[in-house]
This record gives sequence, structure tokens and C-alpha cells, in this order.
Amino acid sequence: MTVCGDCVVRIDADQPGTAEVGFTLAPHHQGCGLAAETLAAVITKLFDEHKLHRVYAQADDRNDAVHRLLERLRFRCEARLIEADWFKGEWTTLRIFAVLRREWEST
Repeated sequence: MTVCGDCVVRIDADQPGTAEVGFTLAPHHQGCGLAAETLAAVITKLFDEHKLHRVYAQADDRNDAVHRLLERLRFRCEARLIEADWFKGEWTTLRIFAVLRREWEST
């Protein structure tokens, strides 16, 4: 068995019905639809079985591929946080993307 990547869900204890999703994918598995398929299945489960209201994700401002993936999955960009995250020895800018259950179910 080969591990291609991972997907994580963190339920927000301060905001009922809210979860953050994150994912990583090994470079040689990128671009073949695995991330989109996995993330869509996880989000569907969160909304359908766990009855969440909102799912969000954070992405590095420079990662256009992730932005496009999230937008294809009906997430919208809600915020751009300038130099808000210390990552790998530098301040990085984050984008926050989110989708509501009613948006997910509408298409």
C-alpha cells in the first residue's frame, strides 16, 4: 500500500456546526483528481451525516492550485490574512475559504 496524502478534519469547539478541513498530497499524485474526490467525499459526510453548518479551509496565498480546487468544490474566498502565519521560517499570507451546507446541497 502507498500513502498518497492525508485529509484532516477539526471540529471547531467554539462554533457549533463548524469544521476546518485540510489536506496534503504527495507531488507525484497531484493533478489526477484524488484531492478533489477525497475532499468532496469528506465534506459530503460532514454535511449529510454530521449535520454541520459550515466547512472552511485555510490555504497559502501563493498556492493557486489549492485555490482553484477549493473554488471547484464551491468554496468561496472569505478572507485574505496578510502575513498571519509563521510557516517554514517566514511569515506567509493565508486565504480562508468556506462553504455552507445550503451552498453544498444546492448543486
